[in-house]
Amino acid sequence: MSKDYRVNTFGLTGEENTLVEESLPTRAYELYIADTPTDVIAIGCDAMIVNAIALDQDSADMIFDLYSQIDGCTNETVIWLGEPKPPKELRKFFKCYDSFDAIKDKLKYLLLTAHSKSKKAHEYSEKLVNGLKILALIRKHPGISTQKLSELTELPLRSVQRYIAALQATGEWIEYDRALRGWKLFHGISMLYGEVWKEEWE
Repeated sequence: MSKDYRVNTFGLTGEENTLVEESLPTRAYELYIADTPTDVIAIGCDAMIVNAIALDQDSADMIFDLYSQIDGCTNETVIWLGEPKPPKELRKFFKCYDSFDAIKDKLKYLLLTAHSKSKKAHEYSEKLVNGLKILALIRKHPGISTQKLSELTELPLRSVQRYIAALQATGEWIEYDRALRGWKLFHGISMLYGEVWKEEWE
């Protein structure tokens, strides 16, 4: 699962955007200067810097409504400058400052922190996806070998074994069948799926 590294800005001056570009966490990052408020939230990023003064009220409300609906469940860091300030319930998710001058000296730190947060979230998502893939393969193919799981998921053998151990620790009844020489679910039952894989066990 590849990832794009990006910082989005809206409403900043040319000089401010240059400072943001000079403060990007790594060379892999790109700066995206949004022309419209819709673009700043529609294009994925690790951090966005929004100068609220450049927004009309409808655009500000659109952004507030979006983040209210997702209740802060987002990987990106929102750095909000000036008025109008976000509603109180959003201020725990947004980093609010009076102006760009207020973040100028800590810009590198803010963007590095946003990068770290996004990276951790991405790694967690990747692990979750890999675990679900392995569970689905074991469920669909009782007796599947560790080697086959490694080939299908493109993960090292030891990683597959660690994922299986983690799934077992969560309560999935994955067991090694010596006769089949592979992994299967005990009676086809999965905690996640909550049912027997009928095609295999009827």
